[in-house]
Amino acid sequence: MKPIFMFPGQSSRYPEMIDRLSARWPAEATAALDEAEGALGRNLRAHYAAHNQDIFARNRDVQLGVFLANHIHMLALERAGVRAELSLGLSLGEYNHLVHAGALNFADAVRLIDRRGAIYDEGPDGAMASVFPLSLDELEEVVERARAKGPLEISNLNSPTQHVVSGARAAVDAAAAIIDNEYGCECKIIEQRIPMHASIFKPAAVALRPALEQASWRAPRLPYLPNVLGRFAEIQAPDQIAELLFRHVYRPVRWRESIEFIADMHPDAAFIEVGPRAVLFNLLGRKWRPVTRFRTDAAEGRDCAFAAAARELSNGA
Repeated sequence: MKPIFMFPGQSSRYPEMIDRLSARWPAEATAALDEAEGALGRNLRAHYAAHNQDIFARNRDVQLGVFLANHIHMLALERAGVRAELSLGLSLGEYNHLVHAGALNFADAVRLIDRRGAIYDEGPDGAMASVFPLSLDELEEVVERARAKGPLEISNLNSPTQHVVSGARAAVDAAAAIIDNEYGCECKIIEQRIPMHASIFKPAAVALRPALEQASWRAPRLPYLPNVLGRFAEIQAPDQIAELLFRHVYRPVRWRESIEFIADMHPDAAFIEVGPRAVLFNLLGRKWRPVTRFRTDAAEGRDCAFAAAARELSNGA
């Protein structure tokens, strides 16, 4: 089997995630948190304590927390002997993917994520909602009708029947009403204020561009699979990465295409969700791609989930 790391996005957060990782993998958590605190000059351990009522009050803290959790999961996997020559990341997880691919060092990524989150906090207002189970064709019709209430786009194409819409709150609410009344499908608000991966959010991309261009990019040592392409990018110069991440802010996440691209290329792929919860793990399965899949975290049986991945993949990594 060929291990493929999948890094989740910010919707996978939960308050206890850093505390639990610190207890479960103290060496890996200490290494990541020490370096991140050194890069930012503030006490991240105190902020990400589960009892902190403001732990996710700002998007900056959501993004940084999930990025750190993903990285700690990766360090633990690698210590257990599971290494991957390919990876990909959903939305925020693309930055973990770039660190894994060698395009950006961890400390620089921490600083960039911190800046990205602060810009998102100041960006245009809107909302995001996940939709399931509805086909892309049906959702496109819903979006076209809901645009009477404001800008709205399909922002994540995650599987054949799971998508996300982003845009003005009134338009998102209108789409949710149509989906509920006419299709009987789930349409759940996943972001109350920030309309990521939609044109309405392009001003945030413009604000982020200087930080992207000033980052210390390197030629990736492993293939880079951007969300905006759904396939490998041919990187001739490191500054191309900054341009792809600029587009990443306001263009759709092509996750379904990305997974199918890898699965078609590597029939022996073993997809491992490397981070909190099991969102990406659950997207896969017999109703879409019946691939080999693992996770390193879950609502129950976290140690069992990680142990299964380590047991099956460490010898062949």
